[in-house]
Amino acid sequence: MRILERFLCWCITALFVFFVSITFLQVVLRYLFSNSLGWIDEISRFSFIWMVFLAAAICAKRGTHMAITLLEEFLGPKVQKPLLVLADISMLVFASVIGIGGWQLMQLNWTSTSPAIGMPIAWVQLALPLFGLFTVVFSIDHLINILRSPIQSVEQPVDLNGEGV
Repeated sequence: MRILERFLCWCITALFVFFVSITFLQVVLRYLFSNSLGWIDEISRFSFIWMVFLAAAICAKRGTHMAITLLEEFLGPKVQKPLLVLADISMLVFASVIGIGGWQLMQLNWTSTSPAIGMPIAWVQLALPLFGLFTVVFSIDHLINILRSPIQSVEQPVDLNGEGV
């Protein structure tokens, strides 16, 4: 599991460096030479889509997706574990729906091509079923870790003086 997470982190890093580099190139071309390349916008958009979906799968592994913790804070630490289990089960359902729907969408768009580079749109949409697959795998791993761990108390926010808020 750790190898897959590291591999995805390397992919995200490579995509980010690529994204920033070609976007910077586009800015330089546009403002210094009053000329730009149309394919750069398209490629940067596609790489950003892939970065977002791969990073979202890693967030499922680490349990760092945004959450509204009002109910957990109101009811106390006794409900923390059941709420985390419910959140992971919800993530499993969500990722399955996105993954299956993305696969079906991808199957429909093999003949559709992007306007600037002529690449099949299905290659961009492949991020959806991969997100679904990785997120399901990572959510199951996270769920198993939650079920094995003891109940922990909810930490109170701390101000700069080190006192509870």
